[in-house]
Amino acid sequence: MRILLLTIAVVLASGAARGQSPYVAGTIGADISRFGHSDSTFSRTPTSDSEVMSGSVRVGTSVGQNWGVELEFVRSGSSRGGVPPPVPLPFAGAVAGTLNFATGTTSVIAFQTDVRQSHYDFDTVAWVRQGAGSKVDFVYLGGIAFSHQRVEITSTFPTALRPLLPVPGPFRTTVIDYSARPLVGAEARIALTSHVRLIPGLRLQALPNGWLLRPYAGLGWFF
Repeated sequence: MRILLLTIAVVLASGAARGQSPYVAGTIGADISRFGHSDSTFSRTPTSDSEVMSGSVRVGTSVGQNWGVELEFVRSGSSRGGVPPPVPLPFAGAVAGTLNFATGTTSVIAFQTDVRQSHYDFDTVAWVRQGAGSKVDFVYLGGIAFSHQRVEITSTFPTALRPLLPVPGPFRTTVIDYSARPLVGAEARIALTSHVRLIPGLRLQALPNGWLLRPYAGLGWFF
């Protein structure tokens, strides 16, 4: 957070010193992620598709008359999903019956895997502006999203199998992934006052084996 605040201060100071038009803005949006997966008769690859809320803080400045640069920090909400068992239900039922007969119990197999995902992005973009009247500008942008993704996997084994395991569980695994992916987008900047603008827009970001669509709306203060 200190690095983000320092970056904002440097951009604003440099923009003011050069006589350009720096700005700060905040947005609220939705992150819609879609990933590739496969299905077959005996197995299914779990999908990580999600729809979560997101918020961002951005700072930018014009460099030329109709173009500029921007930095944005985006924080997305956490998503939660499950992973289906690796064996089809008929086989799972047969295994459950065998275990129940051997142990003399009436419990059933309840293997569960819970997956929680969260991520944040630090976006660096360049934009070009097209005027559409005295109070509206259309902005087209492209750049790189530097992402940090955290995946927490919690596995709970069947009660009948826990006495056979060295640790009864649940078992937890945390995976941290860093990546740099291209993004593109478009937005409108609608003047409400001499300094405040409404900013609705849409951004599309590449992900490993998928993509993320982020519609958003926010307010910006233009100095």
